[in-house]
Amino acid sequence: MRRRLILSTALISLAAVIVLGVPLALVEAARVRQDTTSRLEREADAAAGAVDDLLEANRAVSPALLARFARAPHRIAVTTVGGRTIATGPPLTGSVLRAHAGTALRGSVLAEASTRELNDRIRRVWLLIAGLGAGGVVTATGLAALQARRLARPLEAIARRSAQLGDGDFSVRAGHFGVPEIDAIAQGLDSSAGRIAKLVAREREFSANVSHQLRTPLTALRLRIEEAGHGEDAEARARELEAALVEADRLEATIADLLAHARQARNGGRIVMNLGAVAHEHAGTWRPVFARAGRALEVVAAKNVVANASRGTVGQVLDVLLENALQHGRGTVRITVADGGRAATMTVSDGGPGVAEPDRERIFERGASRAGGTGIGLHLARTLVEGDGGALHLARDGSAAFELRLPLSEPAR
Repeated sequence: MRRRLILSTALISLAAVIVLGVPLALVEAARVRQDTTSRLEREADAAAGAVDDLLEANRAVSPALLARFARAPHRIAVTTVGGRTIATGPPLTGSVLRAHAGTALRGSVLAEASTRELNDRIRRVWLLIAGLGAGGVVTATGLAALQARRLARPLEAIARRSAQLGDGDFSVRAGHFGVPEIDAIAQGLDSSAGRIAKLVAREREFSANVSHQLRTPLTALRLRIEEAGHGEDAEARARELEAALVEADRLEATIADLLAHARQARNGGRIVMNLGAVAHEHAGTWRPVFARAGRALEVVAAKNVVANASRGTVGQVLDVLLENALQHGRGTVRITVADGGRAATMTVSDGGPGVAEPDRERIFERGASRAGGTGIGLHLARTLVEGDGGALHLARDGSAAFELRLPLSEPAR
């Protein structure tokens, strides 16, 4: 770009010099020729006037007198009526310019100049115009180089930022350069980088969430299949296999919900749902897992506690809380569903010591974990709940209980 801009500017300025300089040089050469001729005529007229005065006074005309009117190396020759010639200056050879003048006593005056003088003056005119033109071209080229640098540096910077963006560095920003058109490009690149960064972050979060959230359905599915494999009763085996298919369907729904959340495609996905029914359904899935760990899982649900939420969100959050209670809690785990007046509440509690006050909010941060956890589950759960207009926090009494609050809805009649 720099080379093209400089070259184009140099060519344009050169064309301007040629178009304007050549006619100017021709006009100036004609003016110089006319000026030289007029100067010779003035010299001849001045010499003729002086000769008339001398002849009228009967004084002799001398070469020294004529030399006062001839500009070196010009030559002036006076021819009297008697044919006598009086001249000053050396004889001229080659091409000569001449100017004549007459006297009152019928003599003649001839002023001569070599055309080399005229040609030298014309040559100096051409050289002056050529020099000025060359200076103009050089100046224009220098200004073009500065302008090319001013324009090219922002574009080169944007190219570097684009390369960094392609390498995965989404924190780069093109900046502001003071050129409206380039600033518009930079702003478009910055906004694109921001959108790409958000998209990649969501996709990465989706991958992390999937790896965390799929463990529970896969564990339940494996338990069902193992139970079906160990059972000898055909009817019991059929029930276990049917339950395994239900777990497979739940696994597929979990993947779909996570993907929709990662791509922010959950708008309008909330429905009216009975929280008690959801609690019993998930408790039935988790009881074999708790039984293997030697622990109990209970559900205490009031009737017709209906919330306005996404079924996938409530199910995934409940799975996260139950897994957290299984890994970090103690004793019996209880799911309590109640009508909180302004909101529907679902509480998952256990007999553990609870969470220390400094960690009550930190455990919901991404990457924060206790006892070797992944640090993803509680962060994901809170994110999902807040996306549905709800809230997830620890119980205020300091016990090992997580309280999920969702917008309350009227029960279906």
